[in-house]
Amino acid sequence: MEAAYGFSITIAMLMTTVLLNYYLIYIKKLNRIFIGLIITVFSAIEIAFFVANIIKIKERWMFLFFELFIFMTMYVWYYARKINNNFLRFTNIIEHTQQLKELSNDDSIPKYATHLIYLSKADRNYEIEEKILKSIFSKKPKKSRRLLVFHINRTNEPFTLNYEVIELLDDKVIKIVLNIGFRVQPKVELYFKKIVQNLVKNKELNLHIRPDGSTKYNSEPDFKFIILEKFLSVEMSLPLKTLFC
Repeated sequence: MEAAYGFSITIAMLMTTVLLNYYLIYIKKLNRIFIGLIITVFSAIEIAFFVANIIKIKERWMFLFFELFIFMTMYVWYYARKINNNFLRFTNIIEHTQQLKELSNDDSIPKYATHLIYLSKADRNYEIEEKILKSIFSKKPKKSRRLLVFHINRTNEPFTLNYEVIELLDDKVIKIVLNIGFRVQPKVELYFKKIVQNLVKNKELNLHIRPDGSTKYNSEPDFKFIILEKFLSVEMSLPLKTLFC
C-alpha cells in the first residue's frame, strides 16, 4: 500500500514540476537558464523517487489499474468537454443590436421581463452564442427592457475578483464580465447583485419600474435569468477520430 501511495505522490510531484515550468516561462517570464536549473533540481529528486517506487510496486501491480482508472476518468472528462465545446457557435452581437432594439420597442409583443439575463461562455466581449439569439427571437420572442449578457471568466491569478461592464447598445444591451480567480468560490448570484448595486450607485444603470405596478409590493428589480445548456444525445454517433483530435 505504501508503494502505491508513494507512486501516486511521485506522479503528483512530477505534474507539479511540469506546471511550475509552464508558470515560470509563460507567466513570470524568468530567465530560461535560471528556470532550467530549478526544474533540473526538482526533476532529479522526483525521478529518483519515481524509480524507487516503480521497483516496489511490481509486487503490488494491481494498484496500477487504480492509477490508470483515474487517468482515464480525467481523459474522458477533458475530451468530453472539448467535443461538446466544438458544437458551440458564436456570433457578433453588434450585428443584431438593431434587431434587439426593435424587439424591445415593439408594443405588439408582451414584455417577457424588464431585465433579461443570459449566462454566456463567449470570451470575446462582442460575441454571444447563436443559441441565445435563437432563444430570444424564435417562437415567442422574449421582449425585455434591457438585455444583460453575463460571462464568468476564470483567471490564472488565485484571488482575482473584479468585473467589467461593456455597453453594446445604449441602455439596451449590456455585457458584464465577472473575473474570478480559481481559488475564489463562485457565488455568482451574490456577486451579480453586488455588481448591479454598484452600477445603480454610480448611475451607470437605471432599474426601470415595471408599468404594471408589481414593484409596489416587492422592492426587488424584475430580473429573469436564463441558462441554456447543450448536451450530446445518446443517439448521436461520432467518428472515433474525434476522441483524439
